[in-house]
Amino acid sequence: MLNRWRTPMSDDDPGPEDALDDVDLPQPNREELVNFISEFMASSMNVGQVYRSHLVETVAARVYDEFGQDGLCDLMMKIDERANWISDILIEQPDLDDVMFKRHGIYDHEIVEKARKTESMLELNQKIWRLRKKYSRMIVDEIFGTGDAPAPVVLEEPPPV
Repeated sequence: MLNRWRTPMSDDDPGPEDALDDVDLPQPNREELVNFISEFMASSMNVGQVYRSHLVETVAARVYDEFGQDGLCDLMMKIDERANWISDILIEQPDLDDVMFKRHGIYDHEIVEKARKTESMLELNQKIWRLRKKYSRMIVDEIFGTGDAPAPVVLEEPPPV
């Protein structure tokens, strides 16, 4: 790549901001253009994801700072209502703290983050996924009065996490 810069010699010469006009750059080839466009599009999509992530983090932090865990529970209920979900808390930090203290005599303030990365948590999620399918059928049957004999359960593989 050739770069030629014209250095201003007098007040009549263009300043450094105009020096870019005199740079000789080779024309990009097709592959370089495709790479540039794909990187540009990927970074544009990431901007939306970064904004969304920041907004969600800000809202959750603000609710927690003002109202504590009760506020977060209210927020979860509103999220459930808005998304037509029925959520439940699987494991709470106090549950993990109690077991950890009884078995090991210590507390770990990062226990929840560590728990999310364990094989046991993965297994729990897989079992809950299977139970969700089974009990969805049973719930619908009960609502429509056809719940005398539960339908046979076909266990499907859970989606990858």
